Amino acid sequence: MNIYRKAIRVWITLVSLASFAVGWVVLAHSPKPNQFKASDVQAMPALPPIPSIEQLSSGRQFSGFSITQQRPMARLRTGGS
Repeated sequence: MNIYRKAIRVWITLVSLASFAVGWVVLAHSPKPNQFKASDVQAMPALPPIPSIEQLSSGRQFSGFSITQQRPMARLRTGGS
């Protein structure tokens, strides 16, 4: 039984090394990804400026949104054991 264990360990080692080598060769010969080219980047659209905190707190509305303060919710209490 000892010979079988050694044979299985040698077989697993050889197969592991062979599969590692095959994977290495496959990755080495795979096509390379496209390189970044600055000329391919499209121009970003112009965005409106972000309103400051002072402008938001003054009560004026911008772009259809407003900030409203909500009441704090009551804490739920459970009757623990």
